[in-house]
Amino acid sequence: MRVATLLVIIMLSFEGLDLMWMADAKAQSTPGTPQEGAADVTTTELLFVNSEQKLKEDPVCDSTFRPKITKIEPDEFQAGAKVAIIGENFGEKKECLHSVTFGHENAKDFMLKGNERIEATAPDNLSTGMIFVNVVTGGGAARSAVLVMKKE
Repeated sequence: MRVATLLVIIMLSFEGLDLMWMADAKAQSTPGTPQEGAADVTTTELLFVNSEQKLKEDPVCDSTFRPKITKIEPDEFQAGAKVAIIGENFGEKKECLHSVTFGHENAKDFMLKGNERIEATAPDNLSTGMIFVNVVTGGGAARSAVLVMKKE
């Protein structure tokens, strides 16, 4: 009995949604009396304009190109050092570059300097030894090994 009541409630709520949708569609398709000087713009035109504007404002991050690290300068450094990560497909806009990590630690800061260069500051709490520098973009991830030297 409870299941049947629940089904009836669900069916009535869907029916109500259909009626609301049909009323909304009719209201949009029924021409109103435009105000003086108002432009007659349809919903489809508004969606197109908003989508086109959003596309212009959003960064172009091509997910088909995987990033690649070709060199890290210097390739040996101490914790807290500034390094340059050189490679390709890092992205044309800063929003395309998602993260830079040294081992499991996030970079103190990083900045995209073009599609082929990132400048980053290594964290102060890195362990000495070989670690991976990881770059994550909209197209994927890349890593390269470096040597973290003991602080003097």
